[in-house]
Amino acid sequence: MKKTILLSLLVLLMISIGCSSDEDNNPTQTFLEKYDGVVWLEDSTDSVDDYAYLIQFLNSSKSIVDNEMSDGGINGPSNCDTETISYITVNKDDILVRSFGTGTLTYTVTNSGEDLKIETVDTDPSDPTDQIFYYSRSNYSMDCN
Repeated sequence: MKKTILLSLLVLLMISIGCSSDEDNNPTQTFLEKYDGVVWLEDSTDSVDDYAYLIQFLNSSKSIVDNEMSDGGINGPSNCDTETISYITVNKDDILVRSFGTGTLTYTVTNSGEDLKIETVDTDPSDPTDQIFYYSRSNYSMDCN
C-alpha cells in the first residue's frame, strides 16, 4: 500500500514539473510583440510593379506604418504614413482589436503567421460599413525614411 501511494505521488510530481516547465518555455506574446516589424503586402489583382500597399506594426512606438506606392509600384516613390495605435481592446497572440467611435478594427493573423486579415466594422446607423482587406507576409522593406 505504501509503495502504491509513494509511486502515485512520484508520478504526480513528475507530471506537475513537466507541465510547469512547458509553460515557462512558451510565454504568450501579444500581437504587437509577435508581429513587431513584420511587413505585409496587400493582396491585389494589380502587379506589384504597378501598385503596392504595405503595412507594418511597430511594438516600441505602438504604431502602424503604411506605404502606398501607386506610381511605379514596389519600385516607385513611397507615400508613407504612421499612425499611433490607440484604443486597443484586444492585443493577444494572433489578434489585435481597436475601437473607434461606433466601430472596430480587427487585425487577425492566420496560416502560421503568413496571412493578415483586416476587418473594419462601423455600426453608425447613418452610414454603416463593413470592409475586409487581405495581406500576405512580405520580404519587402518599408523604405519610409
